[in-house]
Amino acid sequence: MSSTIFALSSGTLPSAIAVFRVSGPQSLPVLRQLSRRKIWTPKMMEYTKLYDSERRIIDEAMAVYFPGPKTFTGEDTAEFFLHGSQAVATKFATCLSEIENVREAKRGEFTRRAFHNGKMSISGVRGLDRLIRSRTEKERRAAFGKMRGGVRAVEIRKKLVQILSKLFVIIDFGEHVELQLEEAQRDVSEILQEINRMIAAWNGAERAQRGLNIVLYGRPNSGKSSILNQLAHDDVAIVSSIPGTTRDSLVTSLQINGVLCRLTDTAGIRRLTDDVIEAEGMRRAQQRLECADIIIVVVDPESTSDDVAAILNDVEELKSGESKVIIVKNKTDLKLPYPEVLIDSMKKCHVVSTYATSSNGCEELRNKLGSLVEELCPEANFLLDAELLRKCSDELTCSMLCQDAAIMCSHIETALESIGELTEGIVNENVLDGIFSKFCIGK
Repeated sequence: MSSTIFALSSGTLPSAIAVFRVSGPQSLPVLRQLSRRKIWTPKMMEYTKLYDSERRIIDEAMAVYFPGPKTFTGEDTAEFFLHGSQAVATKFATCLSEIENVREAKRGEFTRRAFHNGKMSISGVRGLDRLIRSRTEKERRAAFGKMRGGVRAVEIRKKLVQILSKLFVIIDFGEHVELQLEEAQRDVSEILQEINRMIAAWNGAERAQRGLNIVLYGRPNSGKSSILNQLAHDDVAIVSSIPGTTRDSLVTSLQINGVLCRLTDTAGIRRLTDDVIEAEGMRRAQQRLECADIIIVVVDPESTSDDVAAILNDVEELKSGESKVIIVKNKTDLKLPYPEVLIDSMKKCHVVSTYATSSNGCEELRNKLGSLVEELCPEANFLLDAELLRKCSDELTCSMLCQDAAIMCSHIETALESIGELTEGIVNENVLDGIFSKFCIGK
């Protein structure tokens, strides 16, 4: 008989209630023993008093019994809803652990049992982990999509099996069949394109998970801090007419289209300075460009062509290949001309106009940021596991270079093993240990 496990499945105590989950073959006997009641109607929440082994009352609570296999774990399950006192929870946990063959659950053990009992796929497990950790609406949607399974991965697996069937016919009958190796290669090419699209979507989902870095960059007194305050809807940065008010990087968080973004106001960039602190601030500002997903270059009418050229050169040299650049023509309400050097740069970058002294002056920038965030973090409501997808992609790429049906079969079969981990839960115990160790004990 497998052991019965329990855990506190609700949040940090003290709280309004403390929810204990019990899963395993002794769930109903445990419920009967602690409540001193023999009859429990399945799936019906009922009021009961709970007692320890000496028949002293622990608490007055609500409890419910769910018979397997139609439960989260696939096993018989009981849930107890007690008052959320630390003392009550500790006493109740002690009473549970004193019952023979009942023990406290390990991290992620409830979910692990659900996986082994066929209630969840490995994609569902990974999606659940992401759902628990999600902070924004887009993360929640992507995580829930993962929990619902890798429909596209299942379709790819079916197609690969069909291709293998064709190749086996070629191997067995050779010249006596009409099937050609080129036909199988064309089929593989179509699947490879689909997998590469999935990998690209995974990159966007990962960005949404970690959040985007947006950096404001420009010369002193160009209006970066005012723009930061407008985007954050708060007085995060000190705004002054004195150039160089911001001496270090100032970071605030906000959500843009459901994605967590870290918005950084950097020290103003000027070509020459004798101030050691200002020089260090500029060095840190340049360092921020290297890890920025979106760079907002702020230019005002007082900027010279040399100022703008130097700033744009910094951006071009230090930004990553996937970074998006927005040039902001700030202080447009002054109706003054901007440096001519902007004309060529505007053809390569996204350009918007702002006047950060007004609450409506940054709407164009907000809209542009929203569209770039969508571009960097597209929806990914399906199973994605980049490492497995890349392995599959590599094997299929190799298979297309083969001129021998048997060798091509070997590569496709290896690709199928990777897809199998996504669709059938074929995964070794060490990998499972790593996955479930991230879960809380009550999950």
